[in-house]
Amino acid sequence: MTAVQAIARIPTASLGKLVCHPKLPLVAGIDQDRPAVHLYYAERVLREFGAVGADSPEYGKFPEWPVVAWHPERPELVVSAGGETVRWTRDGTSALDIAVSFDVAFSPDGQSLWTSPTPPDRYDRSDVIDLSTGAVSPARTWDGGIVAHPAGGLVATMQSDQGASFVLFSRPGDRLRFLDRALILESNCWGLPVFSSDGRYLAIRGNTYEHQVLVFEFPSLRRVRKISLRDPKGRKRNASWSWANVAFGARPGVLWIGTPSGTLLGWDVERDRTTKHKLLRSAVTSLASTSAGDLVVAGDCELALVPVPSPRTVADPATVAEFLANTTEIPDEGLTEDHVVHTDGVGTWRPEELATITKAAPGDPQWLQFLAEDNARGN
Repeated sequence: MTAVQAIARIPTASLGKLVCHPKLPLVAGIDQDRPAVHLYYAERVLREFGAVGADSPEYGKFPEWPVVAWHPERPELVVSAGGETVRWTRDGTSALDIAVSFDVAFSPDGQSLWTSPTPPDRYDRSDVIDLSTGAVSPARTWDGGIVAHPAGGLVATMQSDQGASFVLFSRPGDRLRFLDRALILESNCWGLPVFSSDGRYLAIRGNTYEHQVLVFEFPSLRRVRKISLRDPKGRKRNASWSWANVAFGARPGVLWIGTPSGTLLGWDVERDRTTKHKLLRSAVTSLASTSAGDLVVAGDCELALVPVPSPRTVADPATVAEFLANTTEIPDEGLTEDHVVHTDGVGTWRPEELATITKAAPGDPQWLQFLAEDNARGN
Protein backbone atom coordinates (compact mmCIF):
# COMPACT_ATOMS: atom_id res chain seq x y z
CA MET A 1 0.00 0.00 0.00
CA THR A 2 1.31 3.44 -0.91
CA ALA A 3 2.26 5.53 2.11
CA VAL A 4 -0.36 8.11 3.03
CA GLN A 5 0.67 11.66 3.87
CA ALA A 6 -1.06 14.78 5.09
CA ILE A 7 -1.68 17.46 2.46
CA ALA A 8 -2.71 20.04 5.06
CA ARG A 9 -2.08 20.64 8.76
CA ILE A 10 -3.38 23.39 11.02
CA PRO A 11 -3.08 24.14 14.75
CA THR A 12 -6.32 23.58 16.65
CA ALA A 13 -7.86 23.26 20.05
CA SER A 14 -7.50 19.84 21.67
CA LEU A 15 -10.13 17.77 19.88
CA GLY A 16 -11.55 14.53 21.26
CA LYS A 17 -14.03 13.65 18.51
CA LEU A 18 -14.51 14.54 14.84
CA VAL A 19 -17.92 14.38 13.14
CA CYS A 20 -18.03 14.82 9.37
CA HIS A 21 -20.98 16.07 7.35
CA PRO A 22 -22.42 13.17 5.30
CA LYS A 23 -22.36 15.07 1.97
CA LEU A 24 -20.38 18.31 2.38
CA PRO A 25 -16.65 18.87 3.17
CA LEU A 26 -17.45 20.09 6.69
CA VAL A 27 -16.15 18.75 10.00
CA ALA A 28 -17.23 19.42 13.58
CA GLY A 29 -14.50 18.96 16.18
CA ILE A 30 -15.52 18.49 19.82
CA ASP A 31 -13.21 20.27 22.25
CA GLN A 32 -11.67 18.14 25.01
CA ASP A 33 -11.11 21.09 27.35
CA ARG A 34 -14.45 22.96 27.29
CA PRO A 35 -18.01 22.44 25.97
CA ALA A 36 -17.21 23.84 22.55
CA VAL A 37 -17.42 22.67 18.95
CA HIS A 38 -15.02 23.91 16.27
CA LEU A 39 -15.99 23.94 12.59
CA TYR A 40 -13.64 23.14 9.72
CA TYR A 41 -13.69 23.09 5.94
CA ALA A 42 -11.82 20.00 4.69
CA GLU A 43 -11.37 19.64 0.93
CA ARG A 44 -7.81 19.90 -0.41
CA VAL A 45 -7.21 22.46 2.36
CA LEU A 46 -8.04 22.67 6.05
CA ARG A 47 -9.58 25.83 7.43
CA GLU A 48 -11.36 26.61 10.68
CA PHE A 49 -14.28 28.90 9.90
CA GLY A 50 -16.35 29.02 13.06
CA ALA A 51 -17.13 27.64 16.49
CA VAL A 52 -19.96 27.13 18.96
CA GLY A 53 -19.17 27.83 22.61
CA ALA A 54 -15.53 28.74 22.07
CA ASP A 55 -15.66 31.16 25.03
CA SER A 56 -17.11 28.56 27.42
CA PRO A 57 -15.23 27.94 30.68
CA GLU A 58 -13.20 24.76 30.96
CA TYR A 59 -14.85 21.55 32.12
CA GLY A 60 -15.21 20.84 35.81
CA LYS A 61 -14.49 17.56 37.52
CA PHE A 62 -17.04 15.55 35.52
CA PRO A 63 -16.99 16.76 31.92
CA GLU A 64 -19.94 16.17 29.60
CA TRP A 65 -18.87 16.65 26.02
CA PRO A 66 -21.27 18.30 23.57
CA VAL A 67 -23.28 16.07 21.27
CA VAL A 68 -23.67 17.21 17.68
CA ALA A 69 -25.70 16.34 14.58
CA TRP A 70 -25.27 17.49 10.99
CA HIS A 71 -28.29 18.09 8.78
CA PRO A 72 -28.30 15.33 6.11
CA GLU A 73 -28.18 17.83 3.22
CA ARG A 74 -27.55 21.41 4.35
CA PRO A 75 -24.60 23.09 6.13
CA GLU A 76 -26.48 23.08 9.42
CA LEU A 77 -25.39 21.71 12.79
CA VAL A 78 -27.26 21.12 16.05
CA VAL A 79 -25.18 21.23 19.23
CA SER A 80 -26.43 20.16 22.65
CA ALA A 81 -24.11 21.29 25.45
CA GLY A 82 -23.95 23.17 28.71
CA GLY A 83 -27.68 22.96 29.42
CA GLU A 84 -28.92 24.25 26.07
CA THR A 85 -29.34 23.18 22.45
CA VAL A 86 -28.40 25.51 19.60
CA ARG A 87 -28.55 25.43 15.81
CA TRP A 88 -25.61 26.66 13.75
CA THR A 89 -26.02 27.82 10.13
CA ARG A 90 -23.98 30.12 7.91
CA ASP A 91 -26.18 32.96 9.15
CA GLY A 92 -25.18 32.44 12.77
CA THR A 93 -26.19 30.53 15.88
CA SER A 94 -29.68 30.42 17.39
CA ALA A 95 -31.12 28.72 20.47
CA LEU A 96 -33.59 25.84 20.06
CA ASP A 97 -36.37 25.61 22.64
CA ILE A 98 -36.09 21.87 23.25
CA ALA A 99 -35.08 19.78 26.22
CA VAL A 100 -31.43 18.86 26.35
CA SER A 101 -30.62 15.17 25.85
CA PHE A 102 -27.54 12.98 25.86
CA ASP A 103 -27.89 12.27 22.15
CA VAL A 104 -29.28 14.18 19.22
CA ALA A 105 -29.72 13.44 15.50
CA PHE A 106 -31.58 14.74 12.49
CA SER A 107 -34.19 12.50 10.91
CA PRO A 108 -33.06 11.23 7.47
CA ASP A 109 -35.29 13.81 5.73
CA GLY A 110 -34.00 16.65 7.94
CA GLN A 111 -37.52 17.66 9.01
CA SER A 112 -37.31 16.43 12.60
CA LEU A 113 -34.83 16.26 15.43
CA TRP A 114 -34.46 13.00 17.30
CA THR A 115 -33.36 13.30 20.94
CA SER A 116 -32.53 10.53 23.39
CA PRO A 117 -33.20 9.74 26.12
CA THR A 118 -36.21 11.85 26.93
CA PRO A 119 -35.35 14.24 29.81
CA PRO A 120 -35.56 14.32 32.71
CA ASP A 121 -34.28 10.81 33.34
CA ARG A 122 -36.69 8.98 31.01
CA TYR A 123 -34.36 6.28 29.79
CA ASP A 124 -37.12 4.12 28.31
CA ARG A 125 -37.96 6.34 25.35
CA SER A 126 -36.67 8.94 22.93
CA ASP A 127 -38.41 11.92 21.34
CA VAL A 128 -39.16 13.03 17.80
CA ILE A 129 -39.41 16.84 17.56
CA ASP A 130 -40.96 18.37 14.43
CA LEU A 131 -38.76 21.37 13.66
CA SER A 132 -41.52 23.27 11.83
CA THR A 133 -44.23 22.92 14.51
CA GLY A 134 -42.35 21.98 17.68
CA ALA A 135 -44.65 18.98 18.17
CA VAL A 136 -43.08 16.22 20.28
CA SER A 137 -43.90 12.53 20.03
CA PRO A 138 -42.31 9.52 21.77
CA ALA A 139 -40.28 6.86 19.96
CA ARG A 140 -38.08 3.85 20.57
CA THR A 141 -35.00 4.41 22.72
CA TRP A 142 -31.62 4.71 21.01
CA ASP A 143 -28.24 6.20 21.91
CA GLY A 144 -24.90 7.01 20.35
CA GLY A 145 -26.07 8.68 17.16
CA ILE A 146 -27.57 7.67 13.82
CA VAL A 147 -25.60 6.56 10.75
CA ALA A 148 -26.93 5.89 7.25
CA HIS A 149 -25.82 3.07 4.97
CA PRO A 150 -23.96 4.66 2.01
CA ALA A 151 -26.41 3.12 -0.48
CA GLY A 152 -29.38 4.65 1.35
CA GLY A 153 -32.52 2.90 2.50
CA LEU A 154 -31.20 1.89 5.94
CA VAL A 155 -29.94 3.55 9.13
CA ALA A 156 -28.22 2.10 12.18
CA THR A 157 -27.99 3.16 15.81
CA MET A 158 -27.04 1.80 19.23
CA GLN A 159 -28.99 0.66 22.26
CA SER A 160 -26.43 0.32 25.04
CA ASP A 161 -26.47 -1.53 28.34
CA GLN A 162 -23.81 -2.52 30.82
CA GLY A 163 -24.26 -6.23 30.14
CA ALA A 164 -24.61 -6.10 26.35
CA SER A 165 -25.30 -3.56 23.62
CA PHE A 166 -27.28 -3.74 20.38
CA VAL A 167 -26.58 -2.37 16.93
CA LEU A 168 -30.12 -1.84 15.63
CA PHE A 169 -31.30 -1.18 12.09
CA SER A 170 -34.27 0.72 10.70
CA ARG A 171 -35.64 1.89 7.40
CA PRO A 172 -35.30 5.68 7.15
CA GLY A 173 -38.49 7.51 8.01
CA ASP A 174 -40.08 9.96 10.40
CA ARG A 175 -38.94 7.83 13.36
CA LEU A 176 -36.94 4.71 14.09
CA ARG A 177 -38.83 1.48 13.51
CA PHE A 178 -36.39 -1.26 14.44
CA LEU A 179 -35.98 -4.39 12.33
CA ASP A 180 -35.80 -7.87 13.80
CA ARG A 181 -32.09 -8.51 13.05
CA ALA A 182 -29.58 -6.94 15.40
CA LEU A 183 -25.93 -7.23 16.35
CA ILE A 184 -25.30 -7.90 20.03
CA LEU A 185 -21.97 -6.83 21.55
CA GLU A 186 -20.37 -7.65 24.89
CA SER A 187 -20.69 -4.92 27.58
CA ASN A 188 -21.08 -1.23 26.64
CA CYS A 189 -19.06 1.84 25.60
CA TRP A 190 -19.31 1.00 21.90
CA GLY A 191 -19.16 3.77 19.34
CA LEU A 192 -21.48 4.24 16.41
CA PRO A 193 -20.78 1.81 13.54
CA VAL A 194 -18.89 3.11 10.51
CA PHE A 195 -19.68 1.71 7.05
CA SER A 196 -17.15 1.21 4.28
CA SER A 197 -17.71 3.40 1.23
CA ASP A 198 -19.08 0.46 -0.77
CA GLY A 199 -21.37 -0.57 2.10
CA ARG A 200 -19.94 -4.11 2.33
CA TYR A 201 -18.44 -3.75 5.82
CA LEU A 202 -19.22 -2.07 9.09
CA ALA A 203 -16.75 -1.57 11.92
CA ILE A 204 -17.43 -0.82 15.58
CA ARG A 205 -14.95 0.45 18.17
CA GLY A 206 -15.43 -0.03 21.88
CA ASN A 207 -15.90 -2.44 24.80
CA THR A 208 -15.60 -1.21 28.38
CA TYR A 209 -13.19 -3.93 29.44
CA GLU A 210 -10.92 -4.29 26.43
CA HIS A 211 -10.06 -1.94 23.57
CA GLN A 212 -11.52 -3.72 20.54
CA VAL A 213 -12.49 -3.14 16.93
CA LEU A 214 -15.00 -5.53 15.38
CA VAL A 215 -15.56 -5.73 11.62
CA PHE A 216 -18.67 -7.32 10.11
CA GLU A 217 -19.71 -8.10 6.56
CA PHE A 218 -22.92 -6.57 5.31
CA PRO A 219 -25.63 -7.72 4.72
CA SER A 220 -24.72 -11.08 6.30
CA LEU A 221 -23.53 -9.49 9.60
CA ARG A 222 -20.86 -12.20 9.74
CA ARG A 223 -17.91 -11.09 11.84
CA VAL A 224 -14.73 -11.13 9.76
CA ARG A 225 -12.25 -9.45 12.11
CA LYS A 226 -11.83 -9.00 15.86
CA ILE A 227 -8.96 -6.63 16.56
CA SER A 228 -7.62 -6.17 20.08
CA LEU A 229 -5.83 -2.90 20.77
CA ARG A 230 -4.75 -3.98 24.24
CA ASP A 231 -1.09 -4.31 25.09
CA PRO A 232 -0.69 -6.89 27.92
CA LYS A 233 2.48 -5.15 29.11
CA GLY A 234 1.35 -1.56 28.79
CA ARG A 235 -1.53 -0.41 31.00
CA LYS A 236 -0.65 3.25 30.49
CA ARG A 237 -0.55 2.73 26.73
CA ASN A 238 -3.92 0.94 26.83
CA ALA A 239 -5.49 3.93 28.56
CA SER A 240 -4.16 6.29 25.89
CA TRP A 241 -6.08 4.73 22.98
CA SER A 242 -8.76 7.06 21.69
CA TRP A 243 -12.36 5.83 21.67
CA ALA A 244 -12.96 7.65 18.35
CA ASN A 245 -10.04 6.35 16.31
CA VAL A 246 -11.48 4.22 13.47
CA ALA A 247 -12.72 5.14 9.98
CA PHE A 248 -13.17 3.72 6.52
CA GLY A 249 -11.83 6.04 3.84
CA ALA A 250 -12.20 6.09 0.06
CA ARG A 251 -10.51 2.68 -0.21
CA PRO A 252 -13.42 0.46 0.86
CA GLY A 253 -11.52 -2.63 1.99
CA VAL A 254 -9.15 -0.76 4.32
CA LEU A 255 -10.03 0.20 7.88
CA TRP A 256 -7.94 3.01 9.37
CA ILE A 257 -7.01 3.03 13.07
CA GLY A 258 -5.28 5.92 14.86
CA THR A 259 -2.74 4.95 17.54
CA PRO A 260 -1.27 6.52 20.71
CA SER A 261 2.06 6.91 18.87
CA GLY A 262 0.58 9.14 16.14
CA THR A 263 0.67 6.36 13.54
CA LEU A 264 -2.19 5.40 11.24
CA LEU A 265 -2.73 1.67 10.79
CA GLY A 266 -4.24 0.69 7.44
CA TRP A 267 -5.95 -2.66 8.04
CA ASP A 268 -6.76 -4.57 4.85
CA VAL A 269 -9.92 -6.35 5.97
CA GLU A 270 -9.96 -9.04 3.29
CA ARG A 271 -6.24 -9.95 3.45
CA ASP A 272 -5.83 -9.34 7.19
CA ARG A 273 -2.70 -7.27 6.58
CA THR A 274 -1.67 -4.05 8.27
CA THR A 275 0.49 -1.18 7.08
CA LYS A 276 1.83 1.60 9.32
CA HIS A 277 1.95 5.26 8.35
CA LYS A 278 3.63 7.74 10.69
CA LEU A 279 1.57 10.93 10.67
CA LEU A 280 1.54 12.91 13.94
CA ARG A 281 4.09 13.62 16.64
CA SER A 282 1.42 13.06 19.30
CA ALA A 283 -1.28 10.47 19.97
CA VAL A 284 -4.23 10.36 17.59
CA THR A 285 -7.18 11.68 19.60
CA SER A 286 -9.78 11.26 16.84
CA LEU A 287 -10.10 10.01 13.29
CA ALA A 288 -12.95 10.39 10.80
CA SER A 289 -13.67 10.20 7.08
CA THR A 290 -15.01 13.12 5.05
CA SER A 291 -17.81 12.82 2.51
CA ALA A 292 -15.12 12.49 -0.20
CA GLY A 293 -13.37 9.64 1.62
CA ASP A 294 -10.38 11.64 2.86
CA LEU A 295 -9.22 11.19 6.45
CA VAL A 296 -9.20 13.96 9.06
CA VAL A 297 -6.91 13.19 11.96
CA ALA A 298 -6.74 15.06 15.27
CA GLY A 299 -3.76 15.00 17.60
CA ASP A 300 -2.35 17.22 20.34
CA CYS A 301 -3.65 20.64 19.18
CA GLU A 302 -3.14 19.63 15.55
CA LEU A 303 -5.50 18.64 12.73
CA ALA A 304 -4.38 16.93 9.52
CA LEU A 305 -6.11 16.15 6.23
CA VAL A 306 -5.00 12.91 4.57
CA PRO A 307 -6.20 11.94 1.07
CA VAL A 308 -6.71 8.24 0.41
CA PRO A 309 -6.31 7.63 -3.36
CA SER A 310 -8.75 5.01 -4.62
CA PRO A 311 -11.02 4.35 -7.59
CA ARG A 312 -14.43 5.84 -6.90
CA THR A 313 -16.71 3.27 -5.29
CA VAL A 314 -20.48 3.42 -5.18
CA ALA A 315 -22.42 1.37 -2.67
CA ASP A 316 -24.79 -1.11 -4.28
CA PRO A 317 -28.45 -0.69 -3.16
CA ALA A 318 -28.84 -4.44 -3.69
CA THR A 319 -26.96 -5.07 -0.44
CA VAL A 320 -29.55 -3.08 1.50
CA ALA A 321 -32.41 -4.70 -0.43
CA GLU A 322 -31.05 -8.14 0.50
CA PHE A 323 -30.90 -7.19 4.17
CA LEU A 324 -34.41 -5.75 4.17
CA ALA A 325 -35.84 -8.78 2.38
CA ASN A 326 -34.85 -10.93 5.35
CA THR A 327 -36.18 -8.66 8.09
CA THR A 328 -39.46 -7.30 9.40
CA GLU A 329 -40.29 -4.42 11.73
CA ILE A 330 -40.70 -5.32 15.38
CA PRO A 331 -43.70 -4.11 17.43
CA ASP A 332 -43.50 -0.65 18.98
CA GLU A 333 -44.36 -2.00 22.41
CA GLY A 334 -42.28 -4.29 24.62
CA LEU A 335 -38.55 -4.74 25.06
CA THR A 336 -36.44 -4.69 21.92
CA GLU A 337 -34.51 -7.82 22.91
CA ASP A 338 -37.76 -9.82 23.09
CA HIS A 339 -38.32 -9.38 19.35
CA VAL A 340 -34.96 -9.37 17.57
CA VAL A 341 -32.76 -12.17 16.30
CA HIS A 342 -29.44 -11.70 18.10
CA THR A 343 -26.13 -12.28 16.33
CA ASP A 344 -22.59 -11.48 17.42
CA GLY A 345 -21.34 -12.30 13.94
CA VAL A 346 -20.41 -15.83 15.00
CA GLY A 347 -23.54 -17.29 16.63
CA THR A 348 -27.22 -16.51 16.13
CA TRP A 349 -30.02 -16.77 18.69
CA ARG A 350 -33.76 -16.35 18.18
CA PRO A 351 -35.91 -14.72 20.91
CA GLU A 352 -37.76 -17.94 21.71
CA GLU A 353 -34.45 -19.75 22.26
CA LEU A 354 -33.15 -17.07 24.60
CA ALA A 355 -36.38 -17.13 26.62
CA THR A 356 -35.80 -20.76 27.65
CA ILE A 357 -32.02 -21.25 27.69
CA THR A 358 -30.76 -22.31 31.14
CA LYS A 359 -27.26 -23.58 30.36
CA ALA A 360 -24.33 -21.99 28.55
CA ALA A 361 -20.82 -23.22 27.83
CA PRO A 362 -17.77 -21.47 29.33
CA GLY A 363 -16.78 -20.26 25.87
CA ASP A 364 -20.17 -18.67 25.17
CA PRO A 365 -20.51 -14.87 25.24
CA GLN A 366 -20.70 -13.42 28.75
CA TRP A 367 -24.15 -11.92 28.15
CA LEU A 368 -25.46 -15.38 27.17
CA GLN A 369 -24.00 -16.97 30.29
CA PHE A 370 -25.67 -14.33 32.49
CA LEU A 371 -28.98 -14.79 30.68
CA ALA A 372 -28.86 -18.57 31.15
CA GLU A 373 -28.18 -18.11 34.87
CA ASP A 374 -31.11 -15.72 35.20
CA ASN A 375 -33.43 -18.12 33.36
CA ALA A 376 -32.28 -21.02 35.53
CA ARG A 377 -33.14 -19.03 38.66
CA GLY A 378 -36.56 -18.25 37.22
CA ASN A 379 -35.96 -14.47 36.96
